[in-house]
Amino acid sequence: MKAIVVILDSLRRDHVGCYGADSIHTPALDQFSRESIRFNNPKPEALATLQTRRAVHTGNRVFPFGDHQSYKGDINRTPGWGPHSESVVTMAEIARHSGFHTGLITDTYHQFKPSMNFHRGFDQFHWIRGQENDHWGSVQLVDRDSVEGHSYPAQHNEYRRIRFQRYLSNVARRHYEADYFAPQVFTEAMRFVEDNRERDFLLVVDSFDPHEPWDPPWWYVDRYAPGYRGTDLIWPSYGRCEGLEKNQIDLIRALYAGEVTMTDRWLGIFLEHCHCLGIMDETLLVVFSDHGHSLGEHGVMGKLPFSSYPELIDIILMVRPPGGQNGGSSCDPFVYTHDVPATVLAHLGLEAPLAIEGRDLLEIASGRRPGREFAVTGYHNYVVYADSEYWYFSDHGRSDQHLYSLGEDPGCRNNLAAGDRVRCDRFFEICRHQAGGEFPEITPEQLRRAGPWYELV
Repeated sequence: MKAIVVILDSLRRDHVGCYGADSIHTPALDQFSRESIRFNNPKPEALATLQTRRAVHTGNRVFPFGDHQSYKGDINRTPGWGPHSESVVTMAEIARHSGFHTGLITDTYHQFKPSMNFHRGFDQFHWIRGQENDHWGSVQLVDRDSVEGHSYPAQHNEYRRIRFQRYLSNVARRHYEADYFAPQVFTEAMRFVEDNRERDFLLVVDSFDPHEPWDPPWWYVDRYAPGYRGTDLIWPSYGRCEGLEKNQIDLIRALYAGEVTMTDRWLGIFLEHCHCLGIMDETLLVVFSDHGHSLGEHGVMGKLPFSSYPELIDIILMVRPPGGQNGGSSCDPFVYTHDVPATVLAHLGLEAPLAIEGRDLLEIASGRRPGREFAVTGYHNYVVYADSEYWYFSDHGRSDQHLYSLGEDPGCRNNLAAGDRVRCDRFFEICRHQAGGEFPEITPEQLRRAGPWYELV
């Protein structure tokens, strides 16, 4: 028996054809949906990158972040951002203990940072270096002035300049499409499957693409912005879109779409290789994204808690049982990313030594286990409630509440919160109940860097 879990970072659900996108080219994911059970209402239980991965590897919720501390070697202080606790057991540890060969292939560089331990439990792990702000290449390889060819004036400060220089130096030796990150990730995944096809294994393929910076080869961008050869706004700052003109936002969206299509292509090459090796009749294959990314729809760019709209929270999740059983079907109940370990372990015939909160997705799809009627997601000091009719999000203090009717307003433009306090009260109480009765206070001391000395980066 084999299981493969594929994580795609920052892939919005509305940019995938089988989830309704009509202008984004994702043929591999669309084909995979015809072989799989497509879950129509998956949600991350928490954001962002490392919060989701903590839950995905352990099967337990990270929200509401009561155990948060910040770690040396990492400038991200978002509540819940951190390594696996020593008190939890990961699905890789369980599988390896039971005799399965375990592998992790990833370019999600946050997992490589000094205090992190996301390779725990893996017999093989392959780290592909150079994404985003990975401290890999020398900034001296790139002239400071060249940074301005990839940014706009509001980004021309020293901090952003160094980040751009580092990334551009990381990719300075890139010449062919195969040198890009998604191709490298899925090529290594193909090698792992070839090397281990005769044995039982668990493989996690964790692709940072289509996360920014968005700089796919020009032939992908030409599909969405034909002939554009101007400033490549590959790495827009997080925040309000002031200072960005409409044509710049359109280009940013085209760059993101191009990155999605390139990632989809190489995922498809990997999936086709698994078919060619003849392992698909014994393999459970799960493909999902961890969260989305705002692209100016509500005047915001990036992944920010105060902009917890569907474009940030809605994700994809598809499960292909061995042999493609029930392929092309869909499942409407709400599910979470931390349901993945329960699904994988059930397929491998394993039980977790400690209780896990996630549920077997295939049992939900078959009706053997009830699904959820709503989902609650946590991100910093904001919570999101979603059901089939309403979308609600608020900060913990309820000073910034948003309520939208999805049937009448799927784009979430008309905030009903001020005129519907009853629903806001009910949804907020559900979120608070999911947090254990009260949201934990995240103190300034917890958000400071850990350690007795002045380790700031």
